[in-house]
Amino acid sequence: MRKVLLTMALMAIVRLATAQEMTQAYQNWYTYFGTMKINSKWAVPFDVQLRIRDGISNKGQLLMRGGLQYAVSKQDYILLGYAFVPTYSNATNTWLPEQRIFEQYIHKAKKLDMTHRVRLEQRWVSQPSAPGSPHAIGNWKYGNRVRYFNRTQLGIKHQKAATPFYVALQDEIFLNLWGNDISNLLFDQNRFLAAFGYQFNPSLKADIGYMNQLIQVTSGAKTMNHILHLSVFQNINL
Repeated sequence: MRKVLLTMALMAIVRLATAQEMTQAYQNWYTYFGTMKINSKWAVPFDVQLRIRDGISNKGQLLMRGGLQYAVSKQDYILLGYAFVPTYSNATNTWLPEQRIFEQYIHKAKKLDMTHRVRLEQRWVSQPSAPGSPHAIGNWKYGNRVRYFNRTQLGIKHQKAATPFYVALQDEIFLNLWGNDISNLLFDQNRFLAAFGYQFNPSLKADIGYMNQLIQVTSGAKTMNHILHLSVFQNINL
């Protein structure tokens, strides 16, 4: 499954890179990822993300997501979750909500700090009303999407001794699937991140870095977002 998705991602990115000129944009993303551990098997992962367009001068998107996770083993986890994602529309001067249900599988490598994640999403995306309508939302479009995510964290050593500093590299490919009224194109987006981080303690770390986000919408128009990405990760024991 991972090899198939990676091959499709590379083909899509090469095709997009050689296509028409892309729009360039700049954003800031501020993200918090928390995991509340209930017991050795069950946990509640959640995250909140604020995504600001045009540097720090414009509204963008707010993502709130959570789920119930079960540990199949020390390296394998399954989760069922829900996300609420309002996105600001400059054209209608209003926030348009999106609702998602998602299922995911996570595998963590034993010898290397590497995480693989496959996520299936069922999405309901609101559409703006026609001009002059008293309602902000006209109707909703439904779509299925699959995402493959890989993150590798490399510790930084000083004179062969471990330090609390690390470098993180991650990539995530988004592909639209069957029954998709949101987009009829296979490639949705790709996100690549390179970040520098600090481990405050075993339960808390933070990193900051550059994310490159390549997006393709239904019309075929493409945007490359250059993102300053700040993340905080916290494990919470109940």
